[in-house]
Amino acid sequence: MYTKFSNFLRFKIIVCLISLLLLSQKVCAEDAEELRKEVLELERVVNPFVRIFQKVSRLVAPSVVSIVAEGTYGTATNPHEERPTPFVPPKKRDKKSQNSNKPSFGSGIVIKKNGYILTNCHVIDGFENGRITVTLSNGDKYDAAIVGKDANTDLAILKITCDNLREAVLGDPKSVKVGDWVIAIGNPFGYTQTVSSGIVSAKGRTHITPFAQPFAYEDFIQTDAAINPGNSGGPLVNLRGEIIGVNSAIATRTGGFQGVGFAISIDIANEVISDLIEKGRVVRGYLGVGLQNISDDLASYLNLESKSDVLREFQLESDKGAFISEVWQETPASRGEILPGDVIIEFGGHEILNIDDLQKAIRVSAIDSEVKVKIIRNKEEKLLTIKMDQQPESMSGRRYVTIKTLLGQVSLGMGLAIEELPHRDKERHGVIVRHVVSDSPAERAGILPGDIILKVGSSEINSLNEFQSVLQGFIEKGRPVSMFIKSKGYVTLNY
Repeated sequence: MYTKFSNFLRFKIIVCLISLLLLSQKVCAEDAEELRKEVLELERVVNPFVRIFQKVSRLVAPSVVSIVAEGTYGTATNPHEERPTPFVPPKKRDKKSQNSNKPSFGSGIVIKKNGYILTNCHVIDGFENGRITVTLSNGDKYDAAIVGKDANTDLAILKITCDNLREAVLGDPKSVKVGDWVIAIGNPFGYTQTVSSGIVSAKGRTHITPFAQPFAYEDFIQTDAAINPGNSGGPLVNLRGEIIGVNSAIATRTGGFQGVGFAISIDIANEVISDLIEKGRVVRGYLGVGLQNISDDLASYLNLESKSDVLREFQLESDKGAFISEVWQETPASRGEILPGDVIIEFGGHEILNIDDLQKAIRVSAIDSEVKVKIIRNKEEKLLTIKMDQQPESMSGRRYVTIKTLLGQVSLGMGLAIEELPHRDKERHGVIVRHVVSDSPAERAGILPGDIILKVGSSEINSLNEFQSVLQGFIEKGRPVSMFIKSKGYVTLNY
């Protein structure tokens, strides 16, 4: 009896299990069918968004070209010149030195239908006497000539003999927002017409490229759209099919894309395209100053604790403006009486909130024009008139005065910046004048940069500390200061 019951129970359990299995399969089938319906419904909803990427890619692709530069690298340039390595790693300059015939690969953007192409300077730089080949999206190949290049922005213009090309539409840089969807198109690793997508991760990135040039202008859009070797010079595109950047650099530890790429803002490109096409180079205004934003970084540079210390030290009410950290001699700035420690708040009628504002205003200023510059100095606003020069190729051989020198080695009341004598002159006593503030007691007394001060009053001076100590005694007593200048004798400073 027990055996029969046990067998019956076992049978019932098996029947239940089979029933549950059949029921679960039915439920799973129903769930799967329901999920499939939901997926199809969602696909119907998102399909217009997907089609935007498809259509933008088709719209822009004909305006993107492949570029190959070949020949003896560096034949038209100074072989001893340190060259930039702005893109890591599509064109490693150290490898160029090992193999001068290694070709350079990149991308380009058709900016005029009659054959003008925008690309990165580092793609074609050094191949002026070589051969540059441009391949269109349809496979047609053309020899290209370099029309102009600008290493300071890492941009260049090529020209091919071809008409009726698809001209790219350049976007509005002010419309670019962090989080915007973007598409990168180019020829990474030689794979032509490759499209990747992502978002704008950040704007206004600087200190990306290790330029060797004295003037480098950076305004990069950061993106997580995949950018790799060969993308150099290709476009970063918004979902309206407009070019908002020129792909130029990546941050990488492996040599490949790791989620951080950089494109030169089309705002920078707009500044140079016309000059490169018409003149072959970029003609810029020039002031002759070193700049820093009023920030904790500036405080660190000045050996102060924080930005608030900078505001207190220079009697500033806000951190708006461009702080002058150095002034180069024989420049528009020095001739216009701009001093280290000044803060420029207006330039040519444009409000200056930071150094980016000022750099742009300087770049676009007409050569030989007179520009009104409003500064803050000693808590007061002052209006200066600066006659602009053309930006020089190099600053080599020129002297400059830094705010560090003025803070540590100048009597602001006297208008003197003093340094120890150079090492070669240590056998002599005295200190040397490095800078004289305009319209100061020192200037009115006829003291000039390069003068050697041997005595203050009757005290012989052998070091900077001695000079400061003796001078401070005169200032505290409110007495005129007499100084003995080598080759000039005694001069008197009244304040």
